[in-house]
Amino acid sequence: MTDLQKILFLLFLKSAPQDLSYSSRLTMRLLVAYVVSGFIVLQTTLNPDDIFAGILLGVFVQFSFIYLVLRALAKGSRFLQTFCAVIGVGIFFNLFSWPVFSMLSSASISDATKSSMSLMFLMLISWEVLVKAYIFRHALEMKMFSAMALSFSLLFISVALSQLFFPAEGVA
Repeated sequence: MTDLQKILFLLFLKSAPQDLSYSSRLTMRLLVAYVVSGFIVLQTTLNPDDIFAGILLGVFVQFSFIYLVLRALAKGSRFLQTFCAVIGVGIFFNLFSWPVFSMLSSASISDATKSSMSLMFLMLISWEVLVKAYIFRHALEMKMFSAMALSFSLLFISVALSQLFFPAEGVA
């Protein structure tokens, strides 16, 4: 099974971060794909001058959060695979959310469509929080409740910093 298949299986809670290759080459490939997918999504939500900074902020927050949590819990050796798993699923969630953001940013859609797209966005965010919690659960060998708390923390930190640095634009 390839690493791409393993990442796809992560989306459905059928594989774990330790199933991914321990490879800096894989990490770099996933980072490039994450930046490209982030650029696609952020062009619908951020000012063009802020897109690159928004992508860097997203990568920095995830990198730092994962690194600090793993180090604090003496699991630093699991960083590369955990980061790959989070970035890998992040690529897919970026791509899944792109049509939703595109529709929400359109001025010509009806209120009913906006409500539907907002619900779709909430479902995507919920799924992403669940998948990242699943990754944390395996990487840190903890109960799902604690992993959910970490996943929500990562989401809230990301949103708060996005709002701090890009107040008029929305969530990055």
